[in-house]
Amino acid sequence: MKKFGIYFLVVLLSLIIFLVGFDYQTNKQPYTYYNVYLDSELIGTIESKEELEIYINKQADVIRKNVKDYSLKVDAIDTFNKYSKNEELKDYNDIEKINYILVNKKNYDLTDFDVENLKIYKNEKLYNYSSEQVEEMRDYILKNNIYINVEKIYTPNGIEIKKIFTYNEKTTPVPEIYKKIIEKKSCTIAGYKFTIKSNNTDQKDITIYTIDKQTFSDAIEKVINIFVDDDAYESYKNNTQSEITSTGSIIENIYVQEDITYKATNISVEETIYTNSTDLSAYLLYGDNFEEKKVEVKAGDSIESISFDNQISVQEFLIFNQQYTGIDNLLVAGTEVNISKVDPKIQIVVESYEVVDKVTDFSTVEQYDESLSQGSVIVSQEGEQGLERVSQRVKSVNGEITYVDPVDKETITSSIPKIINIGTKYIPNVGSTTSWGWPTDSGYTFSSYYGYRLSVFGEGNFHSGLDIAGTGYGSPIYAANNGVIETMKDLGNTSYGKHIIINHNNGYYSLYGHMSAFASGISVGSTVSRGDIIGYVGSSGWATGPHLHFEIRTCPQYSCITNPLDYYR
Repeated sequence: MKKFGIYFLVVLLSLIIFLVGFDYQTNKQPYTYYNVYLDSELIGTIESKEELEIYINKQADVIRKNVKDYSLKVDAIDTFNKYSKNEELKDYNDIEKINYILVNKKNYDLTDFDVENLKIYKNEKLYNYSSEQVEEMRDYILKNNIYINVEKIYTPNGIEIKKIFTYNEKTTPVPEIYKKIIEKKSCTIAGYKFTIKSNNTDQKDITIYTIDKQTFSDAIEKVINIFVDDDAYESYKNNTQSEITSTGSIIENIYVQEDITYKATNISVEETIYTNSTDLSAYLLYGDNFEEKKVEVKAGDSIESISFDNQISVQEFLIFNQQYTGIDNLLVAGTEVNISKVDPKIQIVVESYEVVDKVTDFSTVEQYDESLSQGSVIVSQEGEQGLERVSQRVKSVNGEITYVDPVDKETITSSIPKIINIGTKYIPNVGSTTSWGWPTDSGYTFSSYYGYRLSVFGEGNFHSGLDIAGTGYGSPIYAANNGVIETMKDLGNTSYGKHIIINHNNGYYSLYGHMSAFASGISVGSTVSRGDIIGYVGSSGWATGPHLHFEIRTCPQYSCITNPLDYYR
């Protein structure tokens, strides 16, 4: 019996070993699963990678509602009402009417019914439509991809799916994985990321997302058309510009000054995604904080005065009021004009070559006659203006002239100086209050006037004087009137740079900025006569190119600035 027990124990142990070995053999092959990571953090294990991707894409209808540009607005709902009352549609409900019109729009004159710009607001009652009907229409249009068709919704950026082999059969349901993902990150759609690199070290690069590359290209074209005449731009693009025979201009180059790069990428639906060039061009021109303001034109208002009073540049006025073509256009009292500021995100550079005829002002020569009593003034010769044909290359940024390079100058008619005989036995240090000399050579161009202007960086600012360009780097600068040099400083790369202030001892002071060098033989305290060379044109200080910044003040301080042109009219 004892022997039988031993045999029984051996058989039992053998059976156990066999069963364990059999079970081991049946589970020897591991499961092929997938670990899902979000930003390197494991959030679960799934059986099928494809199942997760299909599930995510089925959420497209929900995700599209979160994209700003997919919201549709019905601005022309009354037009829709007109067509929905058509006898042919009388048996259709509202949603069916919309669908019928959209599908069969060739059968209707929908000139005023712009389907692409329809906008339906979720909680707003529009005419006789209830909020529920509006919501139903919105959902219908969204779900049927009438406005924008995004073919595929992708997993969020940062998702990594790795194949694994495991004996653990436990997995996480796909809906639970999806819920964990969207709690931390939004899904993505295919598109393009554009980076505009800032030229200013104090400003950050700008990132823009679009559905396609063409949207960005078309937006750039729209911005260029704001600063460049349409016909001139088309001729430039088509290489059909007419040659200059006498006077005229041609565009030599147009480009965006910033470096722009792009790449295809998956974009989070929480980002601002531009789906049309109109919205994107508005952002590139006006920025995020665009505010439109209207003012009523009063009797006596001009484009220049209304711009100055509202602290915008004439250029900004013309951008927002394109019915006016130039600063000299007349304004009608009682009409409204737009007063807004631009904040360009890009700088459109236009380089052109131009030949223009410029009227040259006559100079005024004062002759001191000791035979006349002191203070006596006699005009012995009246002055006459001349005419010059000037060739120059001009660079402008966002419509503002930043550099004028003189090429050639031809005298057509010489000016005749005005000669004034002044009775005095000495050269006075007191300037005339009625006669001022011009501070540069002829052939000049006003690159910026006194008043508010649009700077090359898009920020509106007040310009305190008159910028006179086009006479060339190193050309002479003349004292505009008799007086004593009161200030002669070099501020380096700031403000006026090398500059001189003359006290004319008659209540007026004149300032000459951005000089390349001072004239020899003068210093603070020197008496100068009108027409004496006091320095040379340069671009020191805050200057984009060689020019003279000229001011006339009624006291030595900045607070006493006036418009220099008022003294030459």
